[in-house]
Amino acid sequence: MNNEEEINLMDYVKVLLKRKWLILACFVVFVLFAGIISFMMPKVYKIETVLEVGRTQRETENGPEQLVESPTQLLGKIEGDVYGIKVRQNLNITEQIWPNVKVENPKDTNILVISIESADTEQAKQILMEENSLIIADHEKIIETKKELLEKEIEATGEKIETTQEDIKITLDKITPLENDISRIEAKILILEEEKGNLEDKVSALQEQLVFEQTPGTQFALFDAKERLADKKQETEDLHLRINSLRSGIEDYNSEMNSLERDITDYNSQINSFRADIEEIRPTEIVKKSTISERPIEPRPLLYMVIAGILGIFIGIFWAFGKEWWETSK
Repeated sequence: MNNEEEINLMDYVKVLLKRKWLILACFVVFVLFAGIISFMMPKVYKIETVLEVGRTQRETENGPEQLVESPTQLLGKIEGDVYGIKVRQNLNITEQIWPNVKVENPKDTNILVISIESADTEQAKQILMEENSLIIADHEKIIETKKELLEKEIEATGEKIETTQEDIKITLDKITPLENDISRIEAKILILEEEKGNLEDKVSALQEQLVFEQTPGTQFALFDAKERLADKKQETEDLHLRINSLRSGIEDYNSEMNSLERDITDYNSQINSFRADIEEIRPTEIVKKSTISERPIEPRPLLYMVIAGILGIFIGIFWAFGKEWWETSK
């Protein structure tokens, strides 16, 4: 069995050696044909541009970063020919010669890689430049709207500060009369204290006089002085209570002003935050301008010639065995 297999294998080798020039001729013809075709084919280059999608809000404790537009959504719009229609109108390009626009969004990035494979490099470059301009123009409108909203928030918060400052002024105007009332009452208390002191001296003198002289007039005078002294004491206590009440009212107004001042501080913080948000807005930018690859991506002569050479060898072998069979059977 092994001898038969060796004999058959030797027959194949003999056929291949006998028809080697035929096989070689097929190989050369196919390689030359592939080389000539590759040389005659138009050179296709890759024209590529890179966009970085901007943001309308920075990442904060209250929320994540917000982009002008989701890269995935923008990718879908480009692939859906949303911008292609406008580009064709602006550049007067027919749909028949419109190239295939490829878009990629690297994972976990705000980057879009837009590319065209074309032999007409200048046209492809113009297409990408025009498409970039349209995308950036749309995103600028979104950014301007966001800035306008933030400016309105700043303006509204500024109006709140002005209103609060007016409330503070009104509260101060309420405190001033109370302070004046306290000063007036304190002056009156000083007068009462002086009158009370005089009455206390008079009571003491009358009490000493009664020790030596028990007359109705002296007793009446002592009674009247004590009654007037009690009235003065009561009036002084009432005035002190009135002062305490006025001071309590002033403390309430001061607390109210402190609260209003804290509100102003909060409003100023909000304004600073809004301004920081405006400063942190980033427009959509062209990270890489439309560039043409240094070498053509098509055709690839070496690859085509290798494939053609392999194909030529197989066809040459098939032809060799076919010719051998024909001659033998004939």
